[in-house]
Amino acid sequence: MNPQPLWKTAIDILLVPIALFRVVIGYSVDIAVAFNYPMALNGCADACTSRWCVFNCELRKLLHLDMASYLASGIDPVSSALGLRIRLMTGFYAVCIAPFMVMLVYALWKRKEAIRVPAIVIGASMTVLMGLLIVRAVFGTPPSTNVGYFLLYNIVDVVAPFLILNSVAPRPLFSRSTPQ
Repeated sequence: MNPQPLWKTAIDILLVPIALFRVVIGYSVDIAVAFNYPMALNGCADACTSRWCVFNCELRKLLHLDMASYLASGIDPVSSALGLRIRLMTGFYAVCIAPFMVMLVYALWKRKEAIRVPAIVIGASMTVLMGLLIVRAVFGTPPSTNVGYFLLYNIVDVVAPFLILNSVAPRPLFSRSTPQ
């Protein structure tokens, strides 16, 4: 087996904490947004009508993930509105992206080639979804009150797709076939 370049190893190592972060956020905050659970931790469990909502509130309380001030700040007007599109996006992140990140780390660690096509599909879909969210935050009505903070709060989801694609895309991406 050929050793991979050092830069690819560095990306693989960087993807481990990104995957961990994405799993934690996926199963806490993204679930809360997707199912329209209360975002404030104060009184969250009391406002719930289901056991899953209470469990989500307790999980976010354990992780100190109170989203009320972030949503009230106007930095992310799309998430603040809790419309159907952002709820579908966060649901997709919770159901598809979070488990995929675990499989990606395992596959990169074991150097399994089978992850390449799913990684390209997921990386491309994350790029498109985050691109649309950024465009909406910058040019939407109302726009973000601070685009820099918006990007900083979402840095993992902005950087992760590029790292995934950079890690799994074949080099060169489009190679010429040589006639035999």
